[in-house]
Amino acid sequence: MEAKPIIFIDSNYWIYLFDQTIKEHKYVKEHFNIIYDESYLAINTVVMIEVMHYLVKRLGPAVAKEKWELFTSIDFIIGNLEFDDLDLIFSVFSKYSHTGIGGRDATILGFMEANHISKLCTHDKDFKKIPNIEIIDPIPD
Repeated sequence: MEAKPIIFIDSNYWIYLFDQTIKEHKYVKEHFNIIYDESYLAINTVVMIEVMHYLVKRLGPAVAKEKWELFTSIDFIIGNLEFDDLDLIFSVFSKYSHTGIGGRDATILGFMEANHISKLCTHDKDFKKIPNIEIIDPIPD
């Protein structure tokens, strides 16, 4: 039996999944229904905070609370941001900052590197410039 792949899920993917008012929602929802059963989902706390911010600011606290509770009930492989992780994140950020990758993105890449994760669901085009990762983008161009 083949092991399920681990896929890191970027914040924009979650935002598109939870906000039914945006055009990207339908593509991500269809895709999520496939990968949820076929993969282990990885995320870090920085992405979770970014999703929280969007939900509260865009959808309002009442709707956000419902979406947040659903979000946090998912069985993730979670990366907590620890002080000891900062040297790796600094190294990743320094190596790829010229590609458009920012500090938050460097936390994703650092977690992926440390945990040998090579698949990333995102609509962020800057990640396509990073070698040795497979970008999964369910949204057509």
